[in-house]
Amino acid sequence: MKKLIFLLALITPFGWVQAQLSLAPTAVYLDQNGIGNLFVTNNSPVPQEITINFQFGYSDQDENGVLVMQYNDTTRARLFGLDAYVKAFPRTFILPPNQQQIVRLQARMPKNFADGTYFTRIKVGSSSQVADIGTADATTGISTKVNLKFEQVIVAFYKKGAVNTGLRIDRAEAKADTGNILTLDSWYTVTGNSPFLGRVDITIKDPSGKVVGEGKQLMAMYFTGKRRFKFNIKEVQAGRYSAEYRFVTSRQDIPDEDLVQAQPYTYKTTFTLK
Repeated sequence: MKKLIFLLALITPFGWVQAQLSLAPTAVYLDQNGIGNLFVTNNSPVPQEITINFQFGYSDQDENGVLVMQYNDTTRARLFGLDAYVKAFPRTFILPPNQQQIVRLQARMPKNFADGTYFTRIKVGSSSQVADIGTADATTGISTKVNLKFEQVIVAFYKKGAVNTGLRIDRAEAKADTGNILTLDSWYTVTGNSPFLGRVDITIKDPSGKVVGEGKQLMAMYFTGKRRFKFNIKEVQAGRYSAEYRFVTSRQDIPDEDLVQAQPYTYKTTFTLK
């Protein structure tokens, strides 16, 4: 009996499907020897076929402030890409239900590479087969099987030599809509030889100096770009407001000792709402 297999790809570029597969840590930092471990856990009741692949990419935002992945930057891939030098052991395997597999990552970097942080995206694919759907066609003898494929993407870093990072906000713009939503757009440049990974704390004050909006957000900024922040401010009134950004290289999901550290950076701006 022939089987017609439909492959459905469900891709989650910024997270993971907890019900089926979980990955830890969420960012893999290779040690000085280029070695790191990724823990893959099968949370589903059926065996999963796992594949590990690598592709250079980094997170960014489009003009509408939507988080996207940049995979086609060939110039920066040549300068900072880790994918051509890292391998996974094992790269493919069957993971039984409720079991965990340690995947060893090993990078062999050319000795003449400049100091800096090199990185790649780890693409973890998982799929399991399900029972045949319906009965076979009496004429063709073809039945149908559906195979769902999930792809989860996390990042791997390798720090070579003396690493440093920093941040500069080049300009900021603000606008408010009729729904009392204040939007701050900020254009940034990362300085140093490493991405700026951390957190930003933002405080908005009205013309009288009263705090009318504040928030915190995890940040991963790699080169240059724009970040959009939105605040729900009650009773937005016309006047001159102020915004203060404070960027720090600290975040809850990555140990501080793994992050490339920088001095806290504060940026202040004012804007007028009419």
